[in-house]
Amino acid sequence: MVRISNVLDYSNDLSLVLSKFGLTQDEAMLVRHDRAGAIAILTNLLWKGQAYDCECMGRSKAEELAEKIISENESKESRYFSNKESPSSDSWNGLTGSTFDSGIVISSGDGRYFCIWLEDED
Repeated sequence: MVRISNVLDYSNDLSLVLSKFGLTQDEAMLVRHDRAGAIAILTNLLWKGQAYDCECMGRSKAEELAEKIISENESKESRYFSNKESPSSDSWNGLTGSTFDSGIVISSGDGRYFCIWLEDED
């Protein structure tokens, strides 16, 4: 399953925003990343399934799509978050009821938030 959503929220409360995306309401489970890190994490999530590491699309196509998704949903002041420490990390803090879940949340600094979250089962 893939969740893609935009939220407008002026509370500056990332936990509240997570709940609006249908994710666990706990911003402490997120790690802040730079833009390159966010693209790398999203590339890996689009490239291979989380449960069995099977290829979903070619790596170059996944990287191109990740770059496009990020660039279309960011601003100069954007901050990027994920529940993964790094693109290659096998550990994460689950934010859904799925066996595997990970994604990117972008805060644009003006109340706009974007989320793409991928879930998988084994």
